Amino acid sequence: MKKQILLLSALVCVAGIAWGQEELSAAQYEQLKAAGQLPAHYTVDLSAPPKQAVKGQPRPGQPKGGGTSVFCNCWIEPDSSYQLAMTPNDDGSSAPINLPFQFNLYGDLYNLAFINNNGNITFNAALFAFSAGGFPAQFDTIMVAPFWADVDTRGDDGNGLNGGQVWYKVTPTALYVNWVDVGYYNSFTDKHNSFQLIITDGTDPILGLDKNVSFCYKDMQWTTGTASCLDPTVCNYNGTDYSCNNTNNLGYGFCGAPSTVGANRGNGVDFIQFGRFNHPGIDYDGPFGAPDAVSWLDDQAFTFTTAVNTQNIPPIPSSTFLCDTVRVCTGELVDITVNFFSPEQNQTTTATSAAPTITSYQETSNTSGVAATIISQFIPTVLDVGFHTITYVATDDGTPALTTTVTIVIEIFFTPTQPPVVVGDTVACPGQGVVLTASAGFDDYFWSNGYDGASVLVGPGTYIVQATAGVCRLASDTIIVYPGTTPQPVITGQLFNCDGAPAALSTTEPFDTYLWSDGNTSDTAWVSSGTYSVTVTDVYGCEGGSATVNVVSANNPTASFLISPSNEVLPGTNVQFTDQSNGNGDAIVSWLWSVDTTAFSSQNSNFTFTTPGVYAVTLLVTTSNGCTDQITLYVTVIPEEIIVPNVFSPNNDGENDFLEFTGVEYYPNTDLRVFNRWGQTVYENTSYANTWSPKDVSEGTYFYVLRREDGTEYTGHVTLLR
Repeated sequence: MKKQILLLSALVCVAGIAWGQEELSAAQYEQLKAAGQLPAHYTVDLSAPPKQAVKGQPRPGQPKGGGTSVFCNCWIEPDSSYQLAMTPNDDGSSAPINLPFQFNLYGDLYNLAFINNNGNITFNAALFAFSAGGFPAQFDTIMVAPFWADVDTRGDDGNGLNGGQVWYKVTPTALYVNWVDVGYYNSFTDKHNSFQLIITDGTDPILGLDKNVSFCYKDMQWTTGTASCLDPTVCNYNGTDYSCNNTNNLGYGFCGAPSTVGANRGNGVDFIQFGRFNHPGIDYDGPFGAPDAVSWLDDQAFTFTTAVNTQNIPPIPSSTFLCDTVRVCTGELVDITVNFFSPEQNQTTTATSAAPTITSYQETSNTSGVAATIISQFIPTVLDVGFHTITYVATDDGTPALTTTVTIVIEIFFTPTQPPVVVGDTVACPGQGVVLTASAGFDDYFWSNGYDGASVLVGPGTYIVQATAGVCRLASDTIIVYPGTTPQPVITGQLFNCDGAPAALSTTEPFDTYLWSDGNTSDTAWVSSGTYSVTVTDVYGCEGGSATVNVVSANNPTASFLISPSNEVLPGTNVQFTDQSNGNGDAIVSWLWSVDTTAFSSQNSNFTFTTPGVYAVTLLVTTSNGCTDQITLYVTVIPEEIIVPNVFSPNNDGENDFLEFTGVEYYPNTDLRVFNRWGQTVYENTSYANTWSPKDVSEGTYFYVLRREDGTEYTGHVTLLR
């Protein structure tokens, strides 16, 4: 009776106006919270909505797929026996809920509770605080908090992803509360959290004897609303920490005061804390380290007792395997992870495990600390068929040191088959799905996205299928379907057609298949003038089309130029080249000359020839449409004098076999006569070209007369050696 009087006094204080506080209407409260201008002391009229009867089923939480053949889940799906705790709201609470049992919170007994929208229940009064604090907290923070954070269920994005709901039911020995797909302040629905609280009188079989609190988590995606940001206009992750100091992104969900998981008596001494969370990911360094990652909570379950009179609570076990019986099959690799948490500060927990009747059981990891973790595995054989137990013992170093012992019952079944194998494409093209098919020979198939059947059509994501064979359920390997991209081919090539010659079109990168708009299926299309496009598929079968290109038709130019002087020139002569080309209807925009190893790009050019020889002079012209033509003319540079020899050796050794007059090739119709020492003619040619290599003339000295067509004459003697 004394406890009830204290509770009623507290309720009167909250409902009324306390001295020194500012009373706010609900509208004023919302306006000031959004602006970050709430006064230090205030009361607000957030009248709890009436409890409502529920028709039909509540909106379920989003399923998390995956797993093995273990059927162990702490989540209890709300059904028609549940009712809505409150209508969509921010920072609201339920009406007082009478508990038909006494809940023991560190020796304080309560039979009245308030379900607060912000992820907790309180006992002395409703609580609308949206910025969570760490435990221990004193005085008014008397709560059990599966996830104390700034929950906001008002959001509606128009696509069915609303702000979520809070459901509850009361039994003679327990209170069940489910926060299902709830969003965060200010009405954001891009991320959702689903979590559950159960409190009992310590005798309800749902938690077991000597346990009176259970926390259960599904998919956890956010930690914080924007109202507790330092500056609610600039909230985001800056690559180093999760604070409000980067670009404007109010819907980020990780900004401001961390959320808190635990329970608090309100005396500054008795409490339990599993952690505080303020960023995405799965990292965790214990209940009292730095704030942790929210996805570490995914699929976690904590069952513990607050019905104690000591500051130390035994280590709290957590595992998806902590159910009555875990059923596995022969040949299946079984991985088991069990955690034990030290909820008090500065404690270390050490754990051991034993499974003496499972032949291949082994611990693959055993770590001690504020969170002791044992990871073990085994592959059951035919000899292991039957029941077995794995016993875990965890001890903390509190005062006094306390121990928790849990046992997992394993039932091993024989199965003659192997786990299912999934085949199918692993890339889903935009707007398309892929078909995944599990191997045949099983009774039923259960996919991680909620579908059944041997085949399933789905989009990008991670998938696993569990197939039953008799009493065994075997899980496939994880299959990841990656999102494909739409190919975006870019046509390249000659976008003009010169004098009817086909133009070559291709793409800047290769693809698996091609279909050009003219029906061509090769990687290169030879086309005439017109408009063209191409549709391609990549190696994953994703299809995409190019922009169209226009191939125009044009005439080739006619290249022409004049050479001045045009006759044979002597070394040192500067020769002029004058363009005479015709664009044939198009403007010529480019001239490229090449003389010997030298190139020029002007319309007209010139070149000084220094060495005798015959030189090719080439002009390449290009029109504005890209059509080209070229012409080559020749310049002959003749030597001023012919150089006469004094010896030659026609012995067929490849060296000096001919009587050669250097430069004679530039003087056609040059007459050569050769005499022996008696004045007899031994050779004569009226157009000599350095070709005399006598085989029947003896060694000796011979006289010659070489007369050019212009009358210039060269005489002398030459020695013939063999």
